Amino acid sequence: MFRKEDKPVAESKLIDIETGMQGNIKFSGPINLRINGSFDGELETKGTLIIGESANVKASIIKGEHINIQGKVKGDITCHHLELSRTARLVGNVETSELVINEGAIFKGKCQMPTGDEKIEDKESASKKKGEKKSTEETKKEGA
Repeated sequence: MFRKEDKPVAESKLIDIETGMQGNIKFSGPINLRINGSFDGELETKGTLIIGESANVKASIIKGEHINIQGKVKGDITCHHLELSRTARLVGNVETSELVINEGAIFKGKCQMPTGDEKIEDKESASKKKGEKKSTEETKKEGA
């Protein structure tokens, strides 16, 4: 039988990208991804995304649970927890529940943080709701 200390330890899945890549990367299961090279495209991860000091990432959108930026990133980010290390250079808009900016990091863009029970929504859901709200407001105006 297994004793508590004899149980196999689940290995975390780690993908380490040292070279240049282009395209769309989407993981449906939890995985830890580290980018140390260049990347151009879209990123969607579950788990932890680390953008290393030597990385240069250009993405139209980056989605993830936990994102740690140490290198250069140009693109919009949606995540639960975002940390910018002292070497981070981020140009883009951020939507996150938790934000940590270390001394020396550079961030140029807008940040939205949900309050209370609000959840981070993807941009499609938000734009649909805005469209519905506008329709309701237009209907009220027409009826008045």
